Amino acid sequence: MMRKKDFERVFSKERITKLIDEFGAIGADPNGGVTRLAFSSYDIKAREKIIRIMENELGLKVRIDPWGNIIGRREGKLNNAASLMTGSHLDSVRNGGKFDGPAGVLGAVEAIRALNELKIKTFHPLELVVFTAEEPNDFGISTVGSRGMVGKLSKEELLNIKNNEGFSILDAIKKIGGDPDRFHEGVRKPGEIKAFIEIHIEQMPYLEKEKKDIGIVEGITGIHRAKVIIHGVAKHAGTTPMNERQDALVAAAHLIKTLNKLASTEKNTVATVGQISVKPNSINIIPSETSLDLEVRSYHKSAIKKILEDFYNEMSLIGKVYGVKTSIKDTYHTEPTTFSPYIREKIKQACDILGFSYLNLVSMAGHDANHIATIADTGMIFIPSHKGLSHCPKEWTDPIYLVKGAKVLAQSLLILDQEN
Repeated sequence: MMRKKDFERVFSKERITKLIDEFGAIGADPNGGVTRLAFSSYDIKAREKIIRIMENELGLKVRIDPWGNIIGRREGKLNNAASLMTGSHLDSVRNGGKFDGPAGVLGAVEAIRALNELKIKTFHPLELVVFTAEEPNDFGISTVGSRGMVGKLSKEELLNIKNNEGFSILDAIKKIGGDPDRFHEGVRKPGEIKAFIEIHIEQMPYLEKEKKDIGIVEGITGIHRAKVIIHGVAKHAGTTPMNERQDALVAAAHLIKTLNKLASTEKNTVATVGQISVKPNSINIIPSETSLDLEVRSYHKSAIKKILEDFYNEMSLIGKVYGVKTSIKDTYHTEPTTFSPYIREKIKQACDILGFSYLNLVSMAGHDANHIATIADTGMIFIPSHKGLSHCPKEWTDPIYLVKGAKVLAQSLLILDQEN
């Protein structure tokens, strides 16, 4: 295990800040922010850069798996042992920030560099992974690399997925070095990976508010999405009395307010109506149809179930109150994920050794770690996000926390390496 004074010598705030800025310049938007969508020319440029760093600066043996994931391997004393894996993603959302994803990749780079400089040879092989297409992109699909790695995606599921230009996602995966014909070879089996730990910016305000260095992530929220359609009657907006209207938009407003109220009563739960469309969408016609795309997120399955049940009941009531007809169709669902208590305890031990304060948290955003957790003991290290801002140009994490996250990662990996 590294001693505290060793860390001061081998970790560099200036070095990791420089790398964050260099990657942030790839796909930088003119007025601030970063747009580096998966499979884009900017994404490819960032991938090429990280491969050079992994090979030339860290001495890793680098390969691209059939899903396009970049995997750099540092051999251990026991090369038949299961690997200790870390990493994140380099792609971004449109006009996002420069920390979401790269903080995890470059924090892992810094941790492995420290092990190299201290000439520490681990028993287990270490793997640094850059996952393919974690964020939503032009193909409308996310966490491609991590889902592929654990067998949650197949070639058949991706066959008909194309972007607006008609370009196939399978061809996009080929473009970055993947091989759809060998997808099955890229699926990792339980037991191959001893543990996976991902550093990530918190994307929430709690660490900053509580003045804590590190977030130890208990698990990841479940997500339920649905489309609600409300049918009213189009009438002249000037000549129809208020008590004779069947206004689809007014009924929709009632439901939006209801959803907000229901989510506010539950712990670790949020709900949002993020998209709405109105027909005929004219200033002097009472809306005849309104559609809502809603999302409920909670770490508690029971909370999602209760909110949806109460929401369905409210839908039936507004039909009578407003004279409208309603329907709902589920469009997406994923269960909450609880991370390994074993890994969380090792991250806690690392924080204690280093003298860093920490807070136990639930992630309300999805991550690649969510999927890797299905085949390996998994944990996440959160570092503070200024004001909780993320997926925007103002996304910011003080570099001192980038270093602290990298130190906790390195220490956690060494603790895990020396067990079993």
